[in-house]
Amino acid sequence: MQKLTIDSPRESILNAALMGVEFEFYSNLDLEVTRKALEKLLDRKIRLEDKAHSDFVPSAEEFKIEPDMSGGKGLAELVTGPISYRNARLVVIKMLKWISENGYTNDRASIHINLSFDKKYLEDKDLVSKMNVLKFILEFDEKQIYKFFPERENSTYAKSVKWVMPKIEAFHFDGNHIASNNFKFADTKYYGINFSKKEKNYLEFRYIGGTDYEKKSDDILYLTERFLMQMWNSCNDSRFNDENKIELQRILNKNKPISDILKDYSKVSEHYPDITILVDLVDNPVIIKLQWERFKNRVVDLIVNGSMTAGLINYDSNYGATQIKDGKFPTVYQLEDFEFIDCEIAGNVTNSSFYGCEITGSAIMYGSLYKGTKVKESKVESSYTHGSCELINCYVAGRDTMFKGKMIGGIFREGFKTKDARFEDTEIVVSKKIRE
Repeated sequence: MQKLTIDSPRESILNAALMGVEFEFYSNLDLEVTRKALEKLLDRKIRLEDKAHSDFVPSAEEFKIEPDMSGGKGLAELVTGPISYRNARLVVIKMLKWISENGYTNDRASIHINLSFDKKYLEDKDLVSKMNVLKFILEFDEKQIYKFFPERENSTYAKSVKWVMPKIEAFHFDGNHIASNNFKFADTKYYGINFSKKEKNYLEFRYIGGTDYEKKSDDILYLTERFLMQMWNSCNDSRFNDENKIELQRILNKNKPISDILKDYSKVSEHYPDITILVDLVDNPVIIKLQWERFKNRVVDLIVNGSMTAGLINYDSNYGATQIKDGKFPTVYQLEDFEFIDCEIAGNVTNSSFYGCEITGSAIMYGSLYKGTKVKESKVESSYTHGSCELINCYVAGRDTMFKGKMIGGIFREGFKTKDARFEDTEIVVSKKIRE
């Protein structure tokens, strides 16, 4: 069997590629009927799981379908194992046609594409895990994806990978000496490419999706082929070229406001005039400067990963807590350990408290909801919900959930609920009442 080289023809590279697909979609049929129909269509055994992210790992011979409440009640996900790229193309074409005829997609549905190369064709079996991620980011053509799927440009689950920052504040850019370990770049699953998967010798591409994505099979397959070819090129050449250096400088220039803020808190009002900084609820420049080193990274986190556009940020020096009032968070990629008061939020937030907030289309994990907070069309997991709070068309799960509030519609998957909890048209799957 001939091994691939960096100069192998395109057809040989594609023939060596493996592809796994995760289809998020809404079916007009119940899950069991959907499973049987897809089993016949795709000529594969398909397991029906009772919850999202089940332990079963699909293979080339056996797929799985499961409820995916990240998109609200009714969203299903078909997950394939890694199969040859040529066969995977047929699965994509058949599956998208089936969705068009038997279901639909909306702005909360996506298709994740997992790409790798069959090790039997490789000299280096760990080729993908050794790739230069920074070089890949600098060469990646993100604009072309947004041309085909413009609504995904601001998706909370597919943040642009074109974000690079120096690890050291006093960094001086030298295009002649670029080292990846001098920079911070995409490192969580909420980016358009999940680079954490490279340790398992594949990459997960999360960009594609949105309303009616099933009607764009040609675009999806075209982009997938481009993903594969860039993966191959980046894996086989880790050197930075002149174009890479220009792109890195462009990204660093774009992120200059963040670099400025890290050095001087007064730059926040210069670059983000609708954001106010306080310490212990006092606007005292001397005190803020003294404390800035302790919470500046939290402020940057709110702007970069929370897309914060307006509001008041207060640092409580006694408890080391960062609190936000009247904050506007249109696209939260990932925030953790904050206190939100009277804020508007859409996105992914973990281990945080909410007081009088409006939360829409979000994933709340280990949260605490108080003071009339309203949550719509979101997933609330392993969280506490006070009696004053209301959840509309939400999915509540987690064995350590404590629910005292009101639910309208949605699914209460598991957790504890008090005798005062109120439910209207809510599907209660598993729950346990507690006495107060």
